[in-house]
Amino acid sequence: MIESQIKYQRRIVCFLDVLGFGSLLKEFEEDADLDNEVFSSENLISAKANAFITAFKSVVQLIPQNYCRYYLFSDNICIAADMEEDKNIANEILFVVSNLFQKMASLGYFLRGGIDYGWMLDEEDIAVGLPLANAYRIESQSAIFPRVVISDSFRNLLEDINADFDFQLKTDRDLIYIDPFYNVIRAEDRREFFETYRSRISEKLEMYQNEPKIEVKFRWLALSYNNFLDQFIENSGIMLENEEIVEEEIEYLKNLKIDLL
Repeated sequence: MIESQIKYQRRIVCFLDVLGFGSLLKEFEEDADLDNEVFSSENLISAKANAFITAFKSVVQLIPQNYCRYYLFSDNICIAADMEEDKNIANEILFVVSNLFQKMASLGYFLRGGIDYGWMLDEEDIAVGLPLANAYRIESQSAIFPRVVISDSFRNLLEDINADFDFQLKTDRDLIYIDPFYNVIRAEDRREFFETYRSRISEKLEMYQNEPKIEVKFRWLALSYNNFLDQFIENSGIMLENEEIVEEEIEYLKNLKIDLL
């Protein structure tokens, strides 16, 4: 019997990586006490590793199963989205990625990634194609900071479907990336949304204050957070589709900026 041939299909492909995961691996081993001369099954368990895996699994549950396939390896998530039947999925994928970014941040981890669009061999157990290679290259070489950068091909796709992304996408020189904080427009509790980001980013700044190469990444994110908070307060009526936030909430949000020395 001749097996059916795998066909190329147009896909939106997102490659996500947990920032600083390499340093976590050593922490996981030390937490498990693998070098202990007195062997015990307890030495094989890392509470930190288990916490990360649990967090990772909970994040995966946010990926829509009806139009997305996903592939997991180490600390990486590859998502292939099919938008042939519904072009608006191209815009919705921005919120999917923001959801993943927000959930991981709330658990103390931050993502970096890339998104491309093009022809893929996308099957249940295999993903092959230039969009995946391009998304990986964008993540590893261009994103640098905790953010998800999109390719020109994906940007052109968004323009072709007349997607409304005025506040969702940001430009940094020749790079375009998703503003994860825009996801607040779908948050059930806006105060909790900003409070959580403020707390987690501040924790990272304190944690890496003596490691400049890492600290600069979270300082960039802190500045982005502060800028978005100002923008949200000023343009909430537009972002929330004419829902006005009361003065009391505005004053509360003003106090949630991250202090940067």
